[in-house]
Amino acid sequence: MTYDRKNILALTSIMAAFQKAKDLKVLRWVYRRLASITTSVYVLLATAFLYLIGTIFPQGGNYSEYAKTGGRFVWAVDAFELLDFFTSPLFLVCAFILLANLVVCAYDRYPMIFSKGPYPAEFKPTHTFFLTHDIADAHGEVRGILRADLGFKLISKDGSWIVMERGLPYKLLTWLYHLGIIALFLGFILTYLFAFEDKLTLWPGKSNSVAPSVTGRVQYLLGMKPSRGDWVLILDEFMTEYHRSPKLDYPKDKFSRLATGLGWNPPAYILEGETLFPKDWKSAVRVMQGIRMLDQKVIEVNDPMKFGGYTFYQEGFEQRLSVRIDSNPIPLIVKTNEDVYIPGLDHAIRFDTLRNGKLFKLNGETEEIKPYTEIKAAAKDVSGKYEDAGAIAAGGSIQMGGKRITLSDFEEGAVISYRYDPGVPLLWASGIFVLAAMTLRLWGSWHILAYRIDDNDGMVFLDIYVASKGLLADAEKLVKRLEYHLTRYDLKPAQMPPA
Repeated sequence: MTYDRKNILALTSIMAAFQKAKDLKVLRWVYRRLASITTSVYVLLATAFLYLIGTIFPQGGNYSEYAKTGGRFVWAVDAFELLDFFTSPLFLVCAFILLANLVVCAYDRYPMIFSKGPYPAEFKPTHTFFLTHDIADAHGEVRGILRADLGFKLISKDGSWIVMERGLPYKLLTWLYHLGIIALFLGFILTYLFAFEDKLTLWPGKSNSVAPSVTGRVQYLLGMKPSRGDWVLILDEFMTEYHRSPKLDYPKDKFSRLATGLGWNPPAYILEGETLFPKDWKSAVRVMQGIRMLDQKVIEVNDPMKFGGYTFYQEGFEQRLSVRIDSNPIPLIVKTNEDVYIPGLDHAIRFDTLRNGKLFKLNGETEEIKPYTEIKAAAKDVSGKYEDAGAIAAGGSIQMGGKRITLSDFEEGAVISYRYDPGVPLLWASGIFVLAAMTLRLWGSWHILAYRIDDNDGMVFLDIYVASKGLLADAEKLVKRLEYHLTRYDLKPAQMPPA
């Protein structure tokens, strides 16, 4: 078979037409999905869930610091960029889909939103009833039933059809839903343009003013510096709560395992190695203006404090140890988890995180932990590893390389991250508002009923057009109730006349 130029052009045109049809089919499918209210519900729920994640994890934090201070789900925090979540690809993609859904929904429903009425220009009867009253009495009786017994209100009486509605204002809910979405995106824009985050370390009894070193994007472009308030933060106490993490002592004997599985024998646990793990960190903070206290709160990891337009989060802690070497009266101030070089020792040492606070036991009891830390000595080779050199309690001493090291005192400070975000109130309010409007719009009950009464050969009949929206709306049930009330008031004959 030979192909000349005409055949090739024809084949190319056919292939192009098929590709165009395929592309149009895909575009139509995408358009239908974006114009769907169901898509809006799912995307809004996903956006609210993602925003909730962003408020749980401290934004702008350092991943290594988060892991070092005992933060949970470290792999997920790193993989999904949860410390910079509002600029992560996952959050931005979800926001873009929501914006596209809003634009397409608004365009698709533009004629309905701005139409003169939420009903068709012409009505085709969905039900017809023959009435026993004359046409003059029938008008008053039918309208009375619709108003008093069925709760309809008049919206139009122009033309031959009288239009009434009942239930939630469907068109108003549509307006409110779109206004809420617009407010939601305004909140996103405010957050993107003006929000910033910084952190400070509070030490007990010392006042700290909030003096951010960063600004939002708009403030940076305009050269505006963050203002310092006339109030300060004071840390009264930093508290750490611990719990033990035991290991289940699983019986090796099969009958013992069966007895444990059936609940006949209680499970046994063993403690191996380091068993104290942080349960919670708490910072008792006061906001002071001179000698006047403006606010106070115990800040926890998932319970921030809000004041002065800022939200203060418990991010971590710092520990400073006062260490004496031999009989030297001048203490050496060191930080935990950092290398310390002591004269006379040929290797660096490191003080592990000091354990101090309240221990929650497995039996429900609590006890105060006597403060202690573990000392690790750097290996003499270049491996970078550390070896356990022993533990030292507050006020106690340890001998290392001919040196007596005494832990004379310690101090704990709270690392507080704070965020300024003017978009948060608008985001929360508009998000709840949109979900409420969409819920009412989807699950509510709205009916429109148009009717006309006419006579034909001396027979009076009632034509009805009924339409409904909302998952709780039931047009057929409404018609049955209307029929019941027509019979109740002797308007509807017991038997239809023969054809």
